[in-house]
Amino acid sequence: MKKILLFAATFAACTITKAQNAEGQANQTQPSRLVVQELSHDNSSVPGHTYRVYAQLPSSNYSLQVVYGDAAHPLRIESSAPFFQSPYGAFSAAGVSAAAEQVDATVRFDSWVTVGYENNESNDMWDLGVDFTSFDQGNAIIADNGGWFLIPTDEKCAPNAQGLVLIGQFTSAGEISGKLNLQGKTDEGKTWRQHGLTFNTRNCDVFGCTDSKASNFNPNATFNDGSCIGGGCIPAPESATTSTTAWDVFPNPLRDNLINIQLHSLEVKPGATLDIIDAKGSLIASFVVGKNATQNGNRITIDQSLKSGTYQVVLQQNGQRETKTIVVQ
Repeated sequence: MKKILLFAATFAACTITKAQNAEGQANQTQPSRLVVQELSHDNSSVPGHTYRVYAQLPSSNYSLQVVYGDAAHPLRIESSAPFFQSPYGAFSAAGVSAAAEQVDATVRFDSWVTVGYENNESNDMWDLGVDFTSFDQGNAIIADNGGWFLIPTDEKCAPNAQGLVLIGQFTSAGEISGKLNLQGKTDEGKTWRQHGLTFNTRNCDVFGCTDSKASNFNPNATFNDGSCIGGGCIPAPESATTSTTAWDVFPNPLRDNLINIQLHSLEVKPGATLDIIDAKGSLIASFVVGKNATQNGNRITIDQSLKSGTYQVVLQQNGQRETKTIVVQ
C-alpha cells in the first residue's frame, strides 16, 4: 500500500511541477471552455440548485488528467452561500457510494470534485496537497500547491460522447464560481495545460438537441447533448433495438471524419458489422470488424466523411442489433 501511495504522490508532484515549470514544453492546444449544466432537483428537500462542471476537450483523442492550483495560478471554487454537503457523501466522487442513496436520497445532490467519475465505483482518483476540510463544512476550495488527478491510463481521462470530462458537482442556494487549471495529453501524447479557466453558474448551458431539422429540436438548448432524432425519420434507439450503455459513439456531435466507438462492457468480435444509415434510411457505409480493429481492447475508429445531419450507427453480431444515434455538424 505504501508503494501505491508513493507512486501516486510522485506522479502528482511531477505532473503539477511540469504545469508550473515546463512552459516551453507543453502543447498549446487547449480545451475550449468549461461547460456548466444545471441538474433537476426533482422536488428534493435540498435547498438551492445543483450544477455539474465539465471540461470540453477539442478532440476525442485528447485526455484530461489533472485539476490543480499552484502559487502562480491558485485554484478557487466558491459560492455566495454554503455548499450542500450530505452527511453520507464526501468531498470527492471517490468517496460517494451509489448505495448511500438508499439511506439518504440527498446524496444525489452532494458537492464533490472529480475527474470523470460520478461515484466510487472503480474510481481510482487521487488528491494531493489540497485541504478539503473547509469544503466539507460548506466553504470554498482553495489550492495553491496541489490538486486531484487520475493516472494517464485511466479510461475516465477520455471525454464522453459529447466531448466532456466531468470535474465537479456543486449544490448551493447561492451563486457558484470558480477558477482552475487543467492538464492532460494531446492526441500526439504531448502535454497540454490551461491556466485560469473560469465558470459561473449564472452562465449555464442548456443541454438538448440544437439541430433545427431534428424532430426533438430544443430552441432553448445551447449545448448539443447528442439526443437529436432526425425529423422523425430515425426512431429513438430504444424503439429500434435493445440499446445499452455497453458501448458509445463519440464525439457526438461529430466534428471531423473520425467516428470512435468506445466499448465499455461489450466484446465486439471479428466479423461483426458496423453500418451507418442516414435519416432517410439509406445505407451510407458498412464496415466489417477485422481481427485487429479494436484499439487498446476497447475502441474502434472509423474514418468516414459524412454530410451534416443525423445518422444511425448500427452494430450487428451474433444475430443481435444495437443502434446509436449521432449528429454531424
